[in-house]
Amino acid sequence: MFSRIWNLVWKEAIQFWRYRLLLVFVLVFPLWNLWSVAGSVSQGIMHIPTAVYDQDHSPASRRLVDMLRNSRRFDPDYYVSSQAELEQLLEQGTVRAGLVIPPNFGADLSVEGQGVTAQVLLDGAETTTALLAQAYLEGAAYEYVQRTLGQESVGGAMVIGELEQVEVRPRVWFNEGLRREVFQLPAEMAGAVAMLAILLPAVAIVREREIGTLEQLFVTPMRPIELIVGKSLLALLIAYLTFLGMLALNVLHFRVPLKGSLPLLLILTGYYIFAELGWGLLISVVARTQGQGLLGAFFFVVLEVILSGQVLPVEHMPRAAQVVSHLMPNKHYTVIVRDIMLKGSTLADLWPQVAALGVLGAILYALAANRLRKRLE
Repeated sequence: MFSRIWNLVWKEAIQFWRYRLLLVFVLVFPLWNLWSVAGSVSQGIMHIPTAVYDQDHSPASRRLVDMLRNSRRFDPDYYVSSQAELEQLLEQGTVRAGLVIPPNFGADLSVEGQGVTAQVLLDGAETTTALLAQAYLEGAAYEYVQRTLGQESVGGAMVIGELEQVEVRPRVWFNEGLRREVFQLPAEMAGAVAMLAILLPAVAIVREREIGTLEQLFVTPMRPIELIVGKSLLALLIAYLTFLGMLALNVLHFRVPLKGSLPLLLILTGYYIFAELGWGLLISVVARTQGQGLLGAFFFVVLEVILSGQVLPVEHMPRAAQVVSHLMPNKHYTVIVRDIMLKGSTLADLWPQVAALGVLGAILYALAANRLRKRLE
């Protein structure tokens, strides 16, 4: 049995080596994608085009604009003379945010207990930019008021009305710097491994059917389960090597912490690839052409990324989507890789996800072998 499986794996390796373009794509694209995502999430959204309608023209209003500019998150390069002009820039897409500073802004700010309001207009067509801009502006406004009142306070105590300011000092666990890449990059590894583990075997068996060699394989003593295992081992090796490269890039270059056990992470990654290969093989035995296999694999990868929690937390999805997400190995492995790397979780903490991957893998391989057997009857 082992010699038959090994011969099939060697045959797959020779065929794969002939597709040099596919080889480059498989080895380079996941690392390039990780590098691109890391660069985008680590920097956040910077240099948002901003228009300013300053009706006060006081030192206080100029300090507020300078503070936004120095943060590098906003580029307040557009000064307008009316609100209609500001709204026109937003409608044209020239700016993504607008700041309206009311008259007497500086005078009201210097009066103890006096409320000060500045209007912010945001382009909601780009929801992500608008939400982040809103959060940045709220933080900048709070910091600006603190600095202004602090400069006018006596003895270092900041008093608003008759209430002494309460200082809050939050402490963040597991990701002390709140770095987005620390949270996002482990999930990107899971997604890249899923793509390879599904796409590569999705065309393995259907390719044999298209070129007419599938029947030749079954006139040999090879059983359906041996064919499935032989077709999956090369994809497992490629996906695993890709994971090792991405893990090294994350830990050594992007400084994503690895607080848990490295051997445990490596073992559970192989376990995860095993489950993902089941989906790829099931697609391969159902499809009739390589085009159908690739299209089905691509559709499933996109669906799995959406339902895995990488785009939106699973607990915020509709109930039906939450139920379907349990069929996605990526959903369980995303929890595993994040918890091991960021929290230092052990196998005792992760046993529900490990059990789910094992059950999924066993069912998928059984379905693929049964479907293949029926095709031969």
